[in-house]
Amino acid sequence: MTRLPDGSRIRAVLLDLDDTLLDNRSGVAGAWDHISAMLAADHPFSVEDARTEIDRVTDWFWDDPERHRTGRLDLLAARRVILGRVLDTLGVEDPALVERAAWEYGEHRFANLRLEDEALDVLSEVRRRVGRVGLVTNGASDAQRRKLERFSLERHFDHVQIEGELGVGKPESEAYAHALRCVEARPDETLMVGDSFEADVLGALGAGLHAAWIDAHGRGRPPGEAPRAFHTLASIGDLLALLSPA
Repeated sequence: MTRLPDGSRIRAVLLDLDDTLLDNRSGVAGAWDHISAMLAADHPFSVEDARTEIDRVTDWFWDDPERHRTGRLDLLAARRVILGRVLDTLGVEDPALVERAAWEYGEHRFANLRLEDEALDVLSEVRRRVGRVGLVTNGASDAQRRKLERFSLERHFDHVQIEGELGVGKPESEAYAHALRCVEARPDETLMVGDSFEADVLGALGAGLHAAWIDAHGRGRPPGEAPRAFHTLASIGDLLALLSPA
């Protein structure tokens, strides 16, 4: 068993996947640049026009909480909506191109995924120090399982929980309650670690867990207020410094 800096004993650690263990964001810009060029290749608008419209529509789509919830469970469908709206705004109707671009964007993103530095070493050491390690990730089953298989990550966890399989995701309290039952730990002796302030920090704190926010974008401060104290890490590599021997 280990302790947090405030003396709290920790028997289990729950970890997010995207932008916690995997760098899932750094390839976004390059993927959309690639798709912008694809869209503009045979149509009367520029690559720059396509890219500008993609940014606008992407923000529109993901800023809505309900679209965000349903979209992350079917990313291909979400991309179809985004790309269809982009082409419509640019005055083009080309369903075949929408389908091809939606699929190719996903493949481009997947090809450029990488493990965060020190992720595997941290996972091994957390298991040695704490004993119980779980993965709690939002998203669709097929997409998240594909990532786990590519990097052989599942073997590092006592419990793998995917929103699309369980039917509920972070920040819902039931998602945390289920994970706690599976790792056989109480909320007050469990630490949740992830990059989403809402899902991984506010959700965990609301369910009674401890939380560590990974400031993956270098903001320097969280994007909101929390009901009680939490920890801030620059990357997953900082997690071990947070977990001291009991």
